[in-house]
Amino acid sequence: MQITNDIYLVGSDQFGLSYALDCNCYLIDGGGQLALIDTGLGLGVRDICSQISAHGFDLKSLDKIIITHSHLGHYGGADELRELTGAKVWAPELAAEIMTTLEEPAIKIGFKFNRYPDGFRPRACKPDEIIRDGDLIPVGKFQLSAIQLRGHTVDSTCYLLEIDGERALFTGDTVFYAGKLGLINVETCSMAHYREDIYKLRDLAITQLFPAHGVFVLRG
Repeated sequence: MQITNDIYLVGSDQFGLSYALDCNCYLIDGGGQLALIDTGLGLGVRDICSQISAHGFDLKSLDKIIITHSHLGHYGGADELRELTGAKVWAPELAAEIMTTLEEPAIKIGFKFNRYPDGFRPRACKPDEIIRDGDLIPVGKFQLSAIQLRGHTVDSTCYLLEIDGERALFTGDTVFYAGKLGLINVETCSMAHYREDIYKLRDLAITQLFPAHGVFVLRG
């Protein structure tokens, strides 16, 4: 699904583009170089690849797989996508160990309450590159600015993209449409962290919002 001139939605449960537990997966076309933000759980990888190809892109042009945070529904497909495309996986510094070891409370809760299908085995993914607060990530003619914003998880990171006169923010599960926050009943989620970090968004003058679930916002 093409959203703007250079941003596409290529995976999503709620938009019916990939597996039923996948988050919104956004493709950025930097002009000859592509970046994918989040990958879904891992069971919709082939669908995501098909969506990318359907828009006329060569999968080998995917240069970066950029993760917003260390919940399995956001990075579970990263290792397979890396194998299929040759892209490097970029992830927040505090997400790296979790992605490599799969030691995270939300994964255990998912299995305990049968969130995942029978026989599902999560696939670990050691990142190739580490992202820290304030880092600039080149994507062809564009660059993303990393903004660590703890709350949903301690490693949650938003990515700011200035494009065609707009200021777009990819928020993962940090902030959603209408200002809703990603508060969940997991010990690693913290309202105290939200209170400490939410100010980072105050003066960004965001015009477009691209969250990992639900609708995206293109104006205002």
